Amino acid sequence: MRRVQSVPIPGRLLMRKPRLIEELRALPPRTILGIAAGHAVLLAGVLWGGVPYVLMQGLLAAELVIVNLATIALYPQRGWRKHLWDTAKLVGILLFLLFFLVVTFGIASEGESGNALAVGVAGLRDFTGGTALWMLAYIVVHLGVALWQAFQSTDPRRIWAQQTLAGSATTFIAMFLMVFVAAFLGIPMSTGLRSMGVELDASALLGALMVLLRFGLALVVATMPAKELDAIAANPYLT
Repeated sequence: MRRVQSVPIPGRLLMRKPRLIEELRALPPRTILGIAAGHAVLLAGVLWGGVPYVLMQGLLAAELVIVNLATIALYPQRGWRKHLWDTAKLVGILLFLLFFLVVTFGIASEGESGNALAVGVAGLRDFTGGTALWMLAYIVVHLGVALWQAFQSTDPRRIWAQQTLAGSATTFIAMFLMVFVAAFLGIPMSTGLRSMGVELDASALLGALMVLLRFGLALVVATMPAKELDAIAANPYLT
């Protein structure tokens, strides 16, 4: 029995060949600039746009769910019930992951002596109308353009896999890794920055680290061979 791969083959992104450094160096400057531009917008939202870390992770989780739903249009033969069931499972996994992201944010903010969950949840109070508008615009524009490009191409599934599904995989992996980054590196990095005279609160610090981590993973994805992308596009499911 097959089940849908909500984030496409993330294991393939972590099991790269030893030639990865050479492959990264061989990336065309245009590809690197394109990836950097998108992440620069996200970084600007974190550092200057006032988008809190916890809410940014919620935004990215919502994007993963919407991508999963949008993928239904490209694989109608699977059937609505199976797609929606796997979407429900994805939502459950993301809620579980978001819980730990909130707790580890609380640890990075106040240390282990306080109530990490309460501190993390308090980060949601920074939600404003401007933040909501920025988040909505990001999702609508990003996914709207991706769908338009896919259906305008001669091979919609391949374009969707290359530009959207692969990006979803990098997002999921980055969110997972940030649990450990926040829990074990958040406080030491904050302390180190303060000792150098740099005042950066935990929300901005972790948000910037999330963007940089996702950027690095996106570069790794860009080295993926065309044959591998074709395989994902033809069958983005686990067997």
